This record gives sequence, structure tokens and C-alpha cells, in this order.
Amino acid sequence: MTAVNARVPHVGTYRRELPVSLERLYENAIDWEHLPYLHRSTFSRIEPIDSGDWGFRARVWTHPYEEQRAFVIELRLDRDCRRWITRTLEGSGTGTEIWTHAFSLAQRTTLVVVDFFVPGAGKTAAVRLRDYYYRLYAQLYDEDVAMMTARESELDRIRAGQPSRKVTREVIGEIAEVRARLPLEIEFAGVRFRVIELGGELIAFSARCAHLMGPLGEGRIEGGVVECPWHGYRFDIHSGECVSGAACRLAPAPTVKINSDGKVVLETI
Repeated sequence: MTAVNARVPHVGTYRRELPVSLERLYENAIDWEHLPYLHRSTFSRIEPIDSGDWGFRARVWTHPYEEQRAFVIELRLDRDCRRWITRTLEGSGTGTEIWTHAFSLAQRTTLVVVDFFVPGAGKTAAVRLRDYYYRLYAQLYDEDVAMMTARESELDRIRAGQPSRKVTREVIGEIAEVRARLPLEIEFAGVRFRVIELGGELIAFSARCAHLMGPLGEGRIEGGVVECPWHGYRFDIHSGECVSGAACRLAPAPTVKINSDGKVVLETI
């Protein structure tokens, strides 16, 4: 039974034009993994129950984390109707439904119309809930747009088929100059790498996550492991191996050497 048929009170409609394609929005809608990372100020934890191209069902905790405050949500994507419906199945807000419709205005411009239905919402509560959802969705879309546009830009670069430069060795500067600029990102053979100093050693690793091309160069590094700020995938910066269990690994990185003349050099193995 839908929210309309069940006569669940409609508390508000949020509209916004986004500088992204429908494809990126669909991808983002069913991407449950990014919630406690990209939206860490809203969500603290998520445990998937089921997921697929249709959407996902998951147990979610808000921020700050409290074990007893878990609730279960289900998001179902209907590409034919250009919409996705998020329902709260268990926990606080059970019966709440959020209907998002997407309308393509241009190749990279999409209008989203989000309707909020909350059971038992009287007139006073409806105003409060409307304002709450408006603020929440403005923040969530602010954070999502940054991810979607960055991914689109990287996909554009790949689709353009820009040939990698056949580079096997490149001087990036004097050691003192390089150390003063650390951490730094540099393009080598058509790939972006992050150069850092760890334990007195200069190391390069891929600045793009092997999962969905997230900005790994901006990730937190601890114990030689870097964590992607989009989805929390973790990689050993020396081997490129994903240590959080996913079947992906980073692009091979060049070695960083210091010549006898004090110049820092990137070299392919």
C-alpha cells in the first residue's frame, strides 16, 4: 500500500535542480555504502540486509551513535517511472515514506522533487517535520553533488580516451622543494598519484579509489593504510591491496627515488 493510498499525511515537498545526470542520481540513490562516510554527520553506521540494482534494505543508525536507535529502511528504485521510494520499515518513524522523482532538464541537469509522508503528523508537527526534512535534504544533496560531479568528471576523462603518456621516469623537483609541498598530487603516465612521506620515506599511491574513483588522495592515512572518504574502502598504500575485504586494488604506483644530486624521481617498476 502506497503512502497516498494509506492517506499518510504529506508534510512537504523539496525541489532542487542538480548539475548531474540521471545516471549519476540513480547510482547515488542505491549506493548504501556511502551513507556513514560521505554523510558522517547524519549517519553513524549501516548494516545491509539486502541490496541490488533494485535498491537496498538496511539497518541504519543516526549520528551520534546509539545502539538502541537503529531503524530499518528500504529504498526501491523504479527507473521506468524515474523515481525511488524510501520507506522506514522498523524503528523510529516506521511508516514514513519519502518519494523522489527525477526529471532530466538537460544532459547534466536534473530536477528532483522529493515528497515527505509521515504517519500521524498533525498540523503543528507537519510544519516542524517539513523544516527538518528541508534542512536535511539540502545538506545531503550538497554532500552528494560533490561526489557525483567529481565522479562524472573522472568518467569524462576516461571516456575521452586520453592516451596515457609513455612515461617511465620523471623528475618532480629538488628534495627540499618536494618535502615543502607534501602531501602533493601529481600526474604520472596519465594517472593521478598522491606523494607523501611516511616513516622518513617518500611514497606514491593512486589518488583515485579503485572502487568508484573517490578522492583517495584526500583520505585519512593510518599505519600505512588509506581510507576513502566516500565509502570507507581501505587500501595498503605500499601494495595497493584493499584491506577492507573488497575485490579491488589500486593502480600500480611508481616508486619514488632520490638521486645523488638531490632530485626526486618517479619511476615505473
